[in-house]
Amino acid sequence: MNIHRRALMLGSLALPLAGGVARAAEQRMTVSEYGVVLHSLPWAVAQSTGLLQKHNTGVEGFLGANGGGTAIRNMMASDLPFAELSLPAAIAASRTGMDLRLVFSSVNNMGELSWVVPVNSPIKSIEDLRGKKAAFTSPRSTTEMVLRIILAKAGLLNAVEILPAGGMGAAATALNQGAVDAAPMVDPLLTTGADRYRVLFRVNDYIPTLCWSVGVTTPAFAAAHGDQIRRLIVARREALDAMRQDRAMAIQVYAKVWNIDPAVAARVLPKFFEIDFWSPGNFVMPGLQVQVDGMRVVGQLDGPVDLNAMIDRSFLPADLRA
Repeated sequence: MNIHRRALMLGSLALPLAGGVARAAEQRMTVSEYGVVLHSLPWAVAQSTGLLQKHNTGVEGFLGANGGGTAIRNMMASDLPFAELSLPAAIAASRTGMDLRLVFSSVNNMGELSWVVPVNSPIKSIEDLRGKKAAFTSPRSTTEMVLRIILAKAGLLNAVEILPAGGMGAAATALNQGAVDAAPMVDPLLTTGADRYRVLFRVNDYIPTLCWSVGVTTPAFAAAHGDQIRRLIVARREALDAMRQDRAMAIQVYAKVWNIDPAVAARVLPKFFEIDFWSPGNFVMPGLQVQVDGMRVVGQLDGPVDLNAMIDRSFLPADLRA
């Protein structure tokens, strides 16, 4: 090989490094239920608007995961041990000996999660569930947790038969077939199915503050890549600000990434702004504690949990650390 040709080849190999660290180490970040559940929308907006690149995050895209346990495994198997996933999954992993830190909170409540009945059902209030059957998705799930808490608040915990359906779709099918009298439902079906289903109660009416999704990392990665974590948190926060300022853009990204009709997206998304669904990153301890208490309710947790020992606020912007 002549010297000129070798120099050209070496030069071409060096080109990807010209863009700096982010270009040289593009990664995919694990986000549980990415493109499925709306807690992940700020990340989709951060990617679509170029904020990931603007802040030199080194992240080029996202790896979804069906459930928090899968998200933990995906995160630990990747070269980016930083993820957004469920708080119960993070707590469960820490109790098996995995050392994790919670570095941001992503939600303030349960969103639009509701229990519905057929539109012509004689059940008009939660009290009318006495002696009836209500579905949740799966054992020890968040839907079981909040259903038990709400029924207890209403004095109906031992008066309603609650059954696992296997998932949101399966719960709707069970309701349609008359196997249960009420079932959990989320958007977009909650909106598109308004002619078939009637909301019996909304979780937010009984549990207004609940943090169930958080950003997590390992102490080793945090020590070595703290600046990258800070840049990612800032990019997500700016994406949330952009969503609020330009709802038409947010609707467009939602429709594209979730693969739904833009007209449906335009009907669904405003509800999430109205209920202040997304958190900019700060930790609201009562909302975290509700989730921990709920894990005990469904038998997912026993013994003490020191949330303060797991939380590291140092990567948050200064105004979000209180």
